[in-house]
Amino acid sequence: MVVTAPKIQEEVHQCRWLDCTTIFENAETLYEHITTVHIGRKSAGTLSLECKWAGCSSKASKRDHLTSHARVHINLKPHTCSICTKAFKRPQDLKKHEKIH
Repeated sequence: MVVTAPKIQEEVHQCRWLDCTTIFENAETLYEHITTVHIGRKSAGTLSLECKWAGCSSKASKRDHLTSHARVHINLKPHTCSICTKAFKRPQDLKKHEKIH
């Protein structure tokens, strides 16, 4: 009988925006890349309100709506419950969760 150690699968943080395959060290830097490079800013003349993630065609009327939407494609959960340590993508989801404690 051969016993092998379980494989630890590292999560790949790869941009899947149209014509981009850049790989990042973590979800936070991937999210920052998407919001600055692909979504852009109105003041810089680079704003795009259409999600071009592979397989997605979501559109938004405001930048903050698209940056919020972008989180569905990334495993970034920066909002953590101080009681049970469960993490959430959006602050409103954490606030809703905290009511159960």
